[in-house]
Amino acid sequence: MDLLIFLLLVIFFIFITGLCVGSFLNVVILRAFSNESIIFPPSKCPACQKPLRWYHNIPVLSYLFLRGKCSFCDEKISLQYPIVEIVTAFLFVAVFMKFGFSINLIFMLIFSSLFIVFAVTDIKEKVVFDFHTYTLAILGLIYNFFNFGHLYYGVKIINLGQFALQINNSFVQAILGVLAGIIIMEALARFGYLIAGTRAFGEGDTFIAAGLGAVFGLKYLITVLAYSLIIQVVLTIPVFFKKLYCQKDYQTLAAFIAFFAFAFGIKALDNYELLNNLLVFGVLILILCVLGFYTCKRILQGLKNPENITYLPFGPAMIAGAFFVMFLL
Repeated sequence: MDLLIFLLLVIFFIFITGLCVGSFLNVVILRAFSNESIIFPPSKCPACQKPLRWYHNIPVLSYLFLRGKCSFCDEKISLQYPIVEIVTAFLFVAVFMKFGFSINLIFMLIFSSLFIVFAVTDIKEKVVFDFHTYTLAILGLIYNFFNFGHLYYGVKIINLGQFALQINNSFVQAILGVLAGIIIMEALARFGYLIAGTRAFGEGDTFIAAGLGAVFGLKYLITVLAYSLIIQVVLTIPVFFKKLYCQKDYQTLAAFIAFFAFAFGIKALDNYELLNNLLVFGVLILILCVLGFYTCKRILQGLKNPENITYLPFGPAMIAGAFFVMFLL
């Protein structure tokens, strides 16, 4: 019982710490846009510029007591403030439950804080600041240089006659991860020129991928990017459908729906003997290919018009993928 109470007290302390760090991250985020120091001047209202009093800066509670408005000018306070604070607090607890009392905990809390900053600035203004990504990359390299990583790659011994060379595989993986992050994201981004005449992703996404490569290493960076692409597709499809409907492009919308419906229909028939007939199976696959080709043709034709391009920042998807790897592996 005493141990349980102690654990609950520790979790409560970490939760409160997360709320306070979340409040600080709001400052980091907003002052990155205004190019101000994160230390001076003291916190102020973005609208009337009046310095806030200490009781205006209590995480979440101040927002509730002030009813989401500045006490000086009654300007609405962005929901970003309490959301970032609460998300940070719960993430801090989750990281503690995953890593316990360890050096990993310290690094993962720092990484999680930087991830939140990336996601919010990207969602807010589709901007990722170089300084933040450089910080992640440097800390990731330090993390793996000393083999602190929870995704441990071990040490390799190379015999050189009378001498033996000890190589830290984690650090090598981190270096390769940085390079791979840059190469993969730049290749994907520049592929957009072939389709729509513009980059598929912003340059900030390349820097995020490089930083994630420094933290997770080459092997798990690929896993992070795979999760990221799945998440991005899931998030983009509803937005894409809505845009097609609003533009009254019913042909592309119908082709898209028909393709997915047919694909799921084939999957649903997987357990039936009908698909054992090679002729039937071949015809179904041929129809699916025709639908897929027609759908892709419609989409590519639409992308030739810049107004039809559906763009969602990729940074938040990469951060979500990073958290998947952090907690699941």
